[in-house]
Amino acid sequence: MNALQTPPLGLDREAAEVRIGPSIDLEADLAGMYAVADRARAADGELDRMNPEGFVAYYRTLEHFDLARDLVLARRDGAIVGYARVEWADSNDGERWYESACLVDPSIRGRGLGGRFLAWTERRRAEMAAADAAAGIALDRERWMTTYNRDGDPGGDALLRGHGFEAFRRFHSMERPDLEAIPDLALPAGFEIRPIEGEAAIRAVIAADNEAFRDHFGSVDTDESVFVQMMADPDTDPSLWVIAFDGDEIAGGVLNGIHVGHDGTARGWCDSIFTRRPWRRRGLARALISRSLERLRDRGMTSAALGVDAANPNEALALYESCGFRVATSATAYRKALPIPPAT
Repeated sequence: MNALQTPPLGLDREAAEVRIGPSIDLEADLAGMYAVADRARAADGELDRMNPEGFVAYYRTLEHFDLARDLVLARRDGAIVGYARVEWADSNDGERWYESACLVDPSIRGRGLGGRFLAWTERRRAEMAAADAAAGIALDRERWMTTYNRDGDPGGDALLRGHGFEAFRRFHSMERPDLEAIPDLALPAGFEIRPIEGEAAIRAVIAADNEAFRDHFGSVDTDESVFVQMMADPDTDPSLWVIAFDGDEIAGGVLNGIHVGHDGTARGWCDSIFTRRPWRRRGLARALISRSLERLRDRGMTSAALGVDAANPNEALALYESCGFRVATSATAYRKALPIPPAT
């Protein structure tokens, strides 16, 4: 079965048993996992829809993940109806996060599977943290168990709070409902928009984007893993990107794409908007967003969307609102502290 084929659930017997166990063959299981994740996004009202190829590429490039220990699947009548995954990441502000993702098919939410998954992730993450401590790893970092939940899944919020997790960050998907009356904003003096063609140019943009986000909330994947994910994703189209140069240096850019939603409607996405530190506070991002909206409109799009950290220190939320974007859906980041044992 290739990544584009998603198996039917076949969940017509209410009393069918749900079994949780490890993935025997990740490649064989990815289609079923994608189907669950896709249905969950649709049920939660999320604007963005990861395509199957992008989903597969993401799992193939996870850097701090052990298939034998860090993934469990729930099956019902042989069909995958949920999964939970854990991994670790070092955040940009010096913390170590033991992260989890728990996805349950909407048709069986509220029957205890999410709680079983969460309990497993807590046990596994405690094991990971203990192993790090025994090896003297990350003892100088504040350590947390972290996860995210979309607002369209209130049961997930209740479950996390009931297990002692606290909300600590908010994220929004924002939409500009039309691409009319786009302001004509001149580029600040000294900048030039250039096309991005060929592997070397794409890699340079990825490196600049990653560098720009190293002082933002969260963690950053390696340039190589991002490149592999992008090249495997059929939505990647560098001809839609709007990249500004100052001489030979990439100063900032908007990585645009066209995504098809759950309703079959194509929407333009400003997938990543970045300005490197030396070129911030000059109006460059606003001018690049304006040109991005024009480029998406020229490709036949009638609306555009983007994602934003609500607490972005560079006031990104206000910038996007000034460009006509409005909050459509939201998600919350949760965390729970892990004790740091003394070094030995």
